[in-house]
Amino acid sequence: MSDPAVETAGDEAPALEWSFNPWRDRPGRAIAALAFAVGLGVLVGTLGEPPLVRIGLGLVTLSALTPMLVPARCRVDEAGVARRGLMGTARRSWNELRRGVAAPAGLLVSPYAKPHWLDTYRGLLLPMPPSRRDVLLADLAPRLRVHGL
Repeated sequence: MSDPAVETAGDEAPALEWSFNPWRDRPGRAIAALAFAVGLGVLVGTLGEPPLVRIGLGLVTLSALTPMLVPARCRVDEAGVARRGLMGTARRSWNELRRGVAAPAGLLVSPYAKPHWLDTYRGLLLPMPPSRRDVLLADLAPRLRVHGL
């Protein structure tokens, strides 16, 4: 189980960090994502396109499924929120965010005040292990309120 870790640095408020491993925390979804990736890889391979195009399509497909396959490390601090994974770190500062919503998979932070079709692309989902979700959301609630979310 991953427990939230709290760090302090100087005069800053403590940062809250946790990890999410899809193979441990949501194995059914991880297996489904892997099967889907393999199926799409086979489909792309049979398209008859030049090898470079097939490789490009395969990489795009795999990158879209990466959050469901690769562990992530999430952090909430005075600067904003961040999720670190295989493709690097995605960070959103507090002044960019207008909404924070508890989602089934974790916490969704968005630059839009109301639900928007671009939330998937411009928002940031901080995945949480199901066993720790309630504790993490309770720890995050006061931090979100301080920033008007």
